[in-house]
Amino acid sequence: MFIGLFKDIARPHCVDLVMLLKKSNGLSVNELAAALRMSYMGVKQHCVYLEKKGYVDTWRRPKEGGGRPEKMYRLTPKLDGFFPIAPRDLLLDVLDGANFAFGEGTAGRLLLHHFQLLAGRYAERVKGRTMLERAQSFSKLRTAEGCLSLCEFDPHDGLRIVEYHSPVATLCIAHPCAADLEAQMIGRLLQCICERIDASFERVTKIEFRLKVLP
Repeated sequence: MFIGLFKDIARPHCVDLVMLLKKSNGLSVNELAAALRMSYMGVKQHCVYLEKKGYVDTWRRPKEGGGRPEKMYRLTPKLDGFFPIAPRDLLLDVLDGANFAFGEGTAGRLLLHHFQLLAGRYAERVKGRTMLERAQSFSKLRTAEGCLSLCEFDPHDGLRIVEYHSPVATLCIAHPCAADLEAQMIGRLLQCICERIDASFERVTKIEFRLKVLP
């Protein structure tokens, strides 16, 4: 699915444009042009092309102070397949089958085992001596895996990793313990306290992992 979608939209800057829209609930051509350092008409052509393909749609945002509402572009569900997801049906069927065969709580223990193994694999690749360096390294790994991960510092919340796509989102809905286990894994990996905050809104996925120094 990913390869077909990629070939369908693979024009210069189209993928960059899609990545920007994934992190928002809509951007204007002017905002996209500024972020991509492109001309207004260049971005407009990409937006029109993607809209014809059904990968973006539009809405109108009122302008501050009045005036003609501004046209905003946002991704449609048709592009969901562009971003990796865990094999939902197989994974959920296996976990539900484990609970049925071996008792409630078995799925949780299997997920715990998975995240422990995953932490070990990450540990071999995450670099850095400080929490900030490790967080930046981890964020790059997650981005390479399709999580659209950013390492940020907020004056109020401190250091955090923000992700705009979750390949295990469906898993976390069916088995909420997975979300907690993922946060615990990140905390152990980065040697800190990790608090997960789901800040998703409308069509935008946004998960914050707020990192605090161990007491």
